[in-house]
Amino acid sequence: MTALDDLSWADAHAGHDRFLGEIFCLTFIRDVDGPEALRRIGGLPDTVATRTPEECAALHDFDHGYPDLAAALSLGTWTVLFEPSGFTGSNLVDTLSRGTEAVSVLRHDYASNAFDHAIDGSPVTGFDPDFPVYRHGTDPDRLLPHMRELGFSDEEDGAFDDHPIARALRLAELITGVLPSFEALCGPLPSAHVEPWFSAAPKPPAARPGYDGPLDAVAEARRLAALHGVTDTPELAEALAAAERAERVTITPDSPLGRHVRAWLTESNRAGWSLNDHGGRGRMTDADRDRAHGLGWLARALGAAVDQVT
Repeated sequence: MTALDDLSWADAHAGHDRFLGEIFCLTFIRDVDGPEALRRIGGLPDTVATRTPEECAALHDFDHGYPDLAAALSLGTWTVLFEPSGFTGSNLVDTLSRGTEAVSVLRHDYASNAFDHAIDGSPVTGFDPDFPVYRHGTDPDRLLPHMRELGFSDEEDGAFDDHPIARALRLAELITGVLPSFEALCGPLPSAHVEPWFSAAPKPPAARPGYDGPLDAVAEARRLAALHGVTDTPELAEALAAAERAERVTITPDSPLGRHVRAWLTESNRAGWSLNDHGGRGRMTDADRDRAHGLGWLARALGAAVDQVT
């Protein structure tokens, strides 16, 4: 194991010649190959292609709908999912670990960094690398000997750490026995657009802006479908009827209904992201944006409806 300085890229800032980004996520999954890892995180099969991080970043625009992307790198018995500018793996680490083991390291300069270790769907140890004394999970102290070995502070008033992400990656290496190089991450890798709606993660409950009470997901999905004129969407009525009967419903990304769900989520994503895009902000009217957000709420209600059957 080499020094933390060899991972200077993990904590580097813009202008450094080895700079991976202000936001990135590396998620390690054991005994799962690249295609399966991408599927687990919600990768859309018809978007799989070999891309560099620069090519992934170029897709983050109005015309493409500002998609999130993940790339897969195989390292021995582990697959590393690399999300440039993304963090889905950090949110889904428990789901990704089902039947196996997963470790996720997130750098997020505009929110919180994160380290998470999960086994078979259970969160074992998690913490913010900037505040390692505050740990959570079913066994929050399991990694403490390794953390001390790597120099993580176990004091509430510990000194500021200049290398929190490098240290977190070394911890991931101690668990997995593998670690991707900067050069490997910057090269062309199999990648896919990621939509967590199609992952196996639990769906959030149906919700409505300005309303805090519980909602019947099936009824809310029907209400929104009628409101936005999409009640004739192929397979939608049948899926909601089956969910109402407590029957299992599977919606795949390439099914007729799945393709409409993808379109709704893309429009909702476009409506939100374009507000921060000088070139895209004026390409949607307020009415277009309101409808797009409504379709996003419809997708959420539909997800909650079909997810309530276990």
